[in-house]
Amino acid sequence: MAKENGGQLNTIVGKGSTLEGTFDINSSLRVDGNIKGKLTVGDSLTVGKEGVIEADIETKKASVAGKIIGTLKASERVVLESSSTLQGDLKTKFLVIEEGAVFLGNCQSNNETKSLSPVKVPPKKEQQNKISS
Repeated sequence: MAKENGGQLNTIVGKGSTLEGTFDINSSLRVDGNIKGKLTVGDSLTVGKEGVIEADIETKKASVAGKIIGTLKASERVVLESSSTLQGDLKTKFLVIEEGAVFLGNCQSNNETKSLSPVKVPPKKEQQNKISS
């Protein structure tokens, strides 16, 4: 089998295909057609440039070149390529948005961050001269 994003690519929705309903994919999925409904992908989701998904989606990783309308929850990473459109809410640990991508919605990162102390930045030399004169 072909490998896609590090996992086994075992399901493809080809160009011109339309699926509607609730789908639970164990491994990886590539979409070049249309899906409407609810979608759960066990590993990685790839949406080709002509792929359109109108669904609430849960996955580990997503790489989007096409269009998603709905909620996207990815436990690890989302990449919005330059040709992509995401219209809906997004929750992920890491997000990459390429120049040209369109994102309309809210984004929440569930990446745990440590509390950092404020860092004092010394003023620039120009400001130091003005302060001391």
